[in-house]
Amino acid sequence: MNLKNAKIRKIVLLTAIAFLAAIYAVQLVTGSRSPVKNFILREKPDTIIIENSSQTVKLFYEGGLWYVGEEKNSGDDQKIEALVDAIKNIKTLGTVSRSPAASELDRYGFTDSQTLTVKAEKSGKTIRTLKIGKNSETNLSSYIKFDEKPETLLADRNLRSIFEVKAEDLEQQIEQPQSEQPQAEEQTSEN
Repeated sequence: MNLKNAKIRKIVLLTAIAFLAAIYAVQLVTGSRSPVKNFILREKPDTIIIENSSQTVKLFYEGGLWYVGEEKNSGDDQKIEALVDAIKNIKTLGTVSRSPAASELDRYGFTDSQTLTVKAEKSGKTIRTLKIGKNSETNLSSYIKFDEKPETLLADRNLRSIFEVKAEDLEQQIEQPQSEQPQAEEQTSEN
């Protein structure tokens, strides 16, 4: 009987080793996945709309130039291109919540009064909708949501500070020539 028990013991041990090896292999595969993801738009938007509870800023690209607002004021290309790059290339550090519960929305700043919404459009079609909530505790990153999805992600930079802009901040500043002021005549007093 000892020989039979020894065979059973070996079979149980080999099965346990195989089972543990399989678990280890699964952990290696799933553990090597990085939570860091890059969300890159293939197309460059020709319209960007930035909305918050108090204002809407519209940017249009026509004829090789950026314009601001319905009045189509000339835009500062350098500032607007920075916004285009920020909406086209978003890096996230991971998912912080998958819940659409109101408490989670409030916690990460996705209530109507707090949310900053950025829409990128190409030829009238929306190619990305980005909702920006609160900044993280370090103020170096922001909580975001993509395209009405319930997941809340942590962006790798402070997108709120990038997109919290006013229309006049993005308009091209025309430098006014300084008018020459007449120099005061020197007065001499005689004693």
